[in-house]
Amino acid sequence: MSLKNLIEIFKMNTPRKSSDLIHVWAVFWANLKIFLSYRVWVITDTLSTIASIAMYSFMGVQVNPRQLVDAGYGNVGWLAFALVGVATANYLWMCMGRISSAMQDEIEEGTFEQIVSSLIHMRSYIIGQSIRSFLISGYYMVGVLIIGVFVLKVPFILTFETTISFMIVLLMMVASYMGIGIIIAGVTIVYKKGDELTLLFISITEFLGGVLFPLNYLKDFPPLLTIALFMPYTYALDAERKILLNGETLMSSSVFNSVVLLGVYAAVLIPFGLLVFKWGYNRIRDEGTVATY
Repeated sequence: MSLKNLIEIFKMNTPRKSSDLIHVWAVFWANLKIFLSYRVWVITDTLSTIASIAMYSFMGVQVNPRQLVDAGYGNVGWLAFALVGVATANYLWMCMGRISSAMQDEIEEGTFEQIVSSLIHMRSYIIGQSIRSFLISGYYMVGVLIIGVFVLKVPFILTFETTISFMIVLLMMVASYMGIGIIIAGVTIVYKKGDELTLLFISITEFLGGVLFPLNYLKDFPPLLTIALFMPYTYALDAERKILLNGETLMSSSVFNSVVLLGVYAAVLIPFGLLVFKWGYNRIRDEGTVATY
């Protein structure tokens, strides 16, 4: 076979016989099995999560309970207030970090070139990676909440209505940040490093989102408060706290408004994230840097 014929074979547009949905499921299931095969990793991550809860439980002395009342969360203890923030912030951090880390690992291990040269759509690959990240991270978040309720005796208001409302807000939070995670993944495949960018983004989100203190602490710092009000996590965390601490549901105007706003963020950021990833994907193919690190 001549070189010209061989090149023509590689140029052929081979039809994809499977749907995008099947591709997404295949990526998700394969990576989930890889994660579960590392039992020590799962155990150590679980223990580190428990240790973080114990550490945060001793920080309540630094917060004035009156500030919690003024923030609209009623007469609740700081531990209950912080536990919701810690659980959701860790969940969000792990979701975001796992997406970029998965891309970076594929590049470092030399397997990303095989993925790019396969018949799978890259949008299916990145969405499958995202779903896997959100599901695995949910395991740790549920663990934190269970420890809080049954070990630390945190008085969450758990009814059918509040549980469904909390899950819907959580899903909307995930959707609003999925686009950001995909953006970081697109930057990672081009510049080969994304962990630092993820750490910077999540650190700012945790600090300004009010994970460990009420947002009204920032009233004396207008620039910081302005940045906080532009972050989707701020509205997601506020709605989640009002659900678990005050017993509000989606029928409450404040929670409903937060869900609508998160939907707007998702509608804007997910398509933009896919565009950024497509840009990164096309760039490394044009530059011939798919297999470089």
